[in-house]
Amino acid sequence: MIQLTQTVSLQQKLAPQLIQSLRLLQMPSLELEQLIQQELQTNPLLEDSEETGREDEEWDLESDGTEPADSDAEGKEADDADTSDLEFNDAAMADGRLDENQWNELLNDAGYTVPRHEFDPNAEEWEYDGPGQQSLEADLRAQLSLTDLDAGERKIGEYIIGNIDEDGFLQAEIEDIVAVLEEEPETVERILEIIQTFDPPGVGARDLQECLAIQLQERGLQDSLAMGIVRDCWDDLVNRRYMKISRSLGVDRAAIAHGESVISGLNPKPMIYRESRINHNLVVPDLEVQKVGDEYVVSLIDRNLPALRVSPAYRTLLSKSGKPGSQARKFVVDRLNSARWFISAINQRRTTMLKVMRCIVDSQHAFFDKGVGFLKPMVLQEVADRVEMHVSTISRVSNGKYVQTPHGVFELKYFFDGGLTRNDGEDIAARSVKQKIARLIAEENSRKPLSDQKIADLLKEEGIAIARRTVAKYRDQLKINPARYRKSI
Repeated sequence: MIQLTQTVSLQQKLAPQLIQSLRLLQMPSLELEQLIQQELQTNPLLEDSEETGREDEEWDLESDGTEPADSDAEGKEADDADTSDLEFNDAAMADGRLDENQWNELLNDAGYTVPRHEFDPNAEEWEYDGPGQQSLEADLRAQLSLTDLDAGERKIGEYIIGNIDEDGFLQAEIEDIVAVLEEEPETVERILEIIQTFDPPGVGARDLQECLAIQLQERGLQDSLAMGIVRDCWDDLVNRRYMKISRSLGVDRAAIAHGESVISGLNPKPMIYRESRINHNLVVPDLEVQKVGDEYVVSLIDRNLPALRVSPAYRTLLSKSGKPGSQARKFVVDRLNSARWFISAINQRRTTMLKVMRCIVDSQHAFFDKGVGFLKPMVLQEVADRVEMHVSTISRVSNGKYVQTPHGVFELKYFFDGGLTRNDGEDIAARSVKQKIARLIAEENSRKPLSDQKIADLLKEEGIAIARRTVAKYRDQLKINPARYRKSI
């Protein structure tokens, strides 16, 4: 039996403005700049104070012949007042909306601004002027359109391209494509071979062996020893059975070593070559840490962000909008609330980012002095306790934000890592241990690569007690092969 019943319950829900403020906090500077430009276009009461002069404002106020209430010198002084010390919190966002009947407060309020950074004529402006990235599928379709294939053959080519994954490999079997499209296998194979000539080299391969063979073919090495090793001795190459390769191909160890060096210069994934050309991982820092004397100074890199403020023109709009409760007044008040909240949210974002970064600098002073090898273990909760914020807020700040340091550009979450304890009782970050493992492997004899146990023994000599399985785990995280796959002849 279906019944309708009424119940009373209490629920906690985030206010829409609070949700938006958390989204602002998580945004990197480039995304925030785009959002600000969008808000400037949609909210008439929000303006860039650097683009709007005082003369334009006075002309707007005087052009209608109406003098808004209390728009005297005191009001103008309020317009120029420094508002960098404004308080902003969750309660203000949830409950701080202005009532549309508070006209005196609205008419007397000057509106506040986002503080602009201090101008530095020697500072470099961060601008993104790189090319946009086109998807691999769109790129391959564009190349397919340049071929002399007919409409039916292009349909087959588009289906093949649609089954190429993000690494550039074909994920569908030829038999499956033939069954779906009801085409001849020879036709599908021929069109696949055409696609495999597209850029990036190796695209459309069905496995790593075919990918490397395509790249060797593209380089004109179809008759080389490297091609013979890939085509005829693939399993022996993977398992480092060099003596068997030597007997199969009738070549000496020196020739095999040369062929292996050619193969190692190829890309295991077609997309690696493509990403290296389109500068996919361009990073624009959000923060900067500079050493001034004996202290480290943290600053925001937000030179491209407009200096926002609430337009004084809203006084004129309110004074001309008729009786209280009119649609015009409601619209102005709504846009005014939105503009004031947006500016406050950006101010809070700046304050939070600076607090978190200064706490990181205080905790990782040795890193900024000496480098990555001196990174200390640190967790999100530690910073949250020190700055008196929730750990989720620290997580939002650290993800996707980058800082320019004397040792390079790092994501903020780079500084949060577990660690190990040295024999002398001091803690060392796991990331520092990984760097030492990578250094040991880089300096090893390629004919006698270091085993995981040997690396663990060498680290123990440096005072780092670490188990062999931990070395293996860190090596896998660094994407470094085991010793038997690093061995060369």
